[in-house]
Amino acid sequence: MKSTNNGRFRKMVFQAFIYFFAIVFVMVSIFPILWLFLTSFKDRVEIFSIPPVWLPKIRAENYIHEFSGNNSRFPFLLNSLKVGLISTLFTLIIGVLAAYGIARFPVPAKKNIEFWILSVRMMPPVAVIVPLYLIMRSFKLLDKSAGLIIIHIAFNLPFVIWILAGFLRSIPKDVEEAALIDGCSWLQSLVRISLPLAAPGLATTSIFSFMFSWNELLAALVLTGRNAKTLPVAISEYWSNTQIRWEAMAATSMVHVIPIIIVTFLIQRYIVRGLTLGAVKE
Repeated sequence: MKSTNNGRFRKMVFQAFIYFFAIVFVMVSIFPILWLFLTSFKDRVEIFSIPPVWLPKIRAENYIHEFSGNNSRFPFLLNSLKVGLISTLFTLIIGVLAAYGIARFPVPAKKNIEFWILSVRMMPPVAVIVPLYLIMRSFKLLDKSAGLIIIHIAFNLPFVIWILAGFLRSIPKDVEEAALIDGCSWLQSLVRISLPLAAPGLATTSIFSFMFSWNELLAALVLTGRNAKTLPVAISEYWSNTQIRWEAMAATSMVHVIPIIIVTFLIQRYIVRGLTLGAVKE
């Protein structure tokens, strides 16, 4: 009886530690976003006041100033949306076809090809930014959204192919073969059978691909100017040698973060299912 009570006590202590560290982890993760949100409503006096103002008065001056008038950041937000959505769409289309070919068809040196695809993703973008700049200049794609979309597709495609190949392998091949016997072509089998079954994987891959494009700074900073500038580049311009406009940076950064938070919450269920499905390999 005594040993049973000791076992229950140790289990309760262990669970208490787990909950404690989980709460600490959540608070540490949320605090930067919370600090950013509160700072976006402060003026410069409140930002630098000591002791700090933890609960500022809610006012929208910073947002109105940054997203209205001649110096509005709204065009840069639209550029980020356009580049992110279009690059994600084309990355998924190309990535699905490539991943399906790797997952379903016999390809010579398949393992080596998969590793080569993944190794391209490991390459730091800064290592190729100068050649990319020269290529974009040769094709007259500097400061154009089309050039940045091509670069983002090239950056995200290895990740999408690698992840989707795992998802497609987890789908029973017998289901597709039954569709082929019923008269479907391989492409029809992919569209009508495999893609609906891989919907959680597609949702997971698309949100990660969009996030990579949405947050990408280096290529956008080097390859764009006034016309195709994205919001991360606009945020980086609040910092200068003479001052940092914290209040404007916080307001614009909150606008930059909100779409990702909303999309993540909307498809959270699919992301969890997709990550679980991708963990199973034949």
